[in-house]
Amino acid sequence: MMLKAAIAAILLGLLSLGIFLIQIEYPATPNFDEFHYVPAARAFLAGVDNRNLEHPPLGKVLMSVGIALAGDRPLGWRIMSAVFGSLTLVAMFVWGLLLFNSLENALAVAAITFFNHLLYVQARIGMLDTFMFAFLAWAFVALTWALQGRRHETRALALCGTALGLAIACKWAAIVPWAAIVAFVAIVFGINEDGKVSGRRTAVWAACMIGLPAIVYLVTFLPFLFLTRDPPYTFWDLIQMQPQMWSGQLRVLSQHPYMSHWLDWPLLRRPIWYAFDHEKDHTVRGVLLLGNPWVMWTGVLACLACAWAGLRHRDYRAGAIAATYAILYFPWAIIPRKVSFYYYYYPAGMILSLAIVWALNHLDRKIKWAYVAVAAAFFAYFFPILSASKISDSGFLKWMWFSSWI
Repeated sequence: MMLKAAIAAILLGLLSLGIFLIQIEYPATPNFDEFHYVPAARAFLAGVDNRNLEHPPLGKVLMSVGIALAGDRPLGWRIMSAVFGSLTLVAMFVWGLLLFNSLENALAVAAITFFNHLLYVQARIGMLDTFMFAFLAWAFVALTWALQGRRHETRALALCGTALGLAIACKWAAIVPWAAIVAFVAIVFGINEDGKVSGRRTAVWAACMIGLPAIVYLVTFLPFLFLTRDPPYTFWDLIQMQPQMWSGQLRVLSQHPYMSHWLDWPLLRRPIWYAFDHEKDHTVRGVLLLGNPWVMWTGVLACLACAWAGLRHRDYRAGAIAATYAILYFPWAIIPRKVSFYYYYYPAGMILSLAIVWALNHLDRKIKWAYVAVAAAFFAYFFPILSASKISDSGFLKWMWFSSWI
């Protein structure tokens, strides 16, 4: 099975990358938050100082790599997001393989993830969340691998810690899952089979899950030392950037036309238009971040079923899926942001495919693939307003099922 899985993973990555790149040059102007990150990426590429200090640098550095490879144009701004979107899909496939020990179920996880709209849209825009979740997904893969035996435990925890450090270096929203994973690892890996705390194992997990992420995170700030600035940046300046970023997080706008509440996201009450550009021939090209309604709504029910099975029937796999969804979603209820957006739900929304496949495993396999077919049909139906395809000025209204979607 391992050879088939490796081939499937490679094909999934290449095929999805090819699809993500189709028409990625539209919108032809900076799309939504690209207005913030493209100039920062240009500055890193030019080796000059930039003042986009609301977030850590890694995502913007990765975007600068894309600009260096493909030019300062829409393809260059977004190509690295497409690459990391493909890596995310592969991670979800591998994660499904580890959780379900079934190639068929892993492929179902990948298919539902792809048809869930969220990954497709995020893989075609230069935003930090795409990079952050790619690293988080691989961190969860490594953690799941570590849980499957002591033979590769240390190596897997080191990979998990590295990925978590890289995720936090893209966006601080990854701190919450990091903290949850640290707490989980402290309990599971710090205690011997006799129930006593193991000094050696505690040292190993602490080095992998606390020390390593901190080092990786700080290393991603080193490009600042090579920027042209008077006076030049010092290591102390890199430390001082941390409270500056916190201040930047607290200075966000208090109002926005597409702001939403965390309770709105699972219900699809307020998606967000990333772009709505008028063309000269009386057509428009729009990009709507809207989860696949079929996947979003049934996925929430599947997560609830996972939570029930985990608590009531000690189904640890179901419980792990529900817990992962919870740590990616519910912290937004208490995070001190003055304004929030639907794209904050992107990481939690990706976990729905795991919950759905877990639930479908209790039914006939034909129902599972029928479910995937319906998800694909929804994806095809909404594709024009996900992909910036040309539509008539008012034609977009046929996809607006609710007035709050406009």
